Amino acid sequence: LTRFHLNIGVAYGSDVKKVSRILYELAEKHDGIAKDPKPFVRFTNFGESSLDFELLFWSTKTFRIENIKSDLRYSIDDAFRKQGITIPFPQRDVHMKK
Repeated sequence: LTRFHLNIGVAYGSDVKKVSRILYELAEKHDGIAKDPKPFVRFTNFGESSLDFELLFWSTKTFRIENIKSDLRYSIDDAFRKQGITIPFPQRDVHMKK
């Protein structure tokens, strides 16, 4: 059994409790993720462009873990879209002076 993680950023203004619940539920449902110990979610930072979370989970499927992480990312993107949660990208405002 090995612990793995995914880092996820969401837009400022997102409901952080809803984000945590979605991440936890998706990890709980995935058959490649161990049920004990249970997966958990950390709210790790107020990032420069996002509210940052970490989904931590355990698995015995070490050689398939990148596929499991990919499955989770697809599921997270789908669930966030359905719930109106945005995954941001870095943006900059540039002010030009003459």
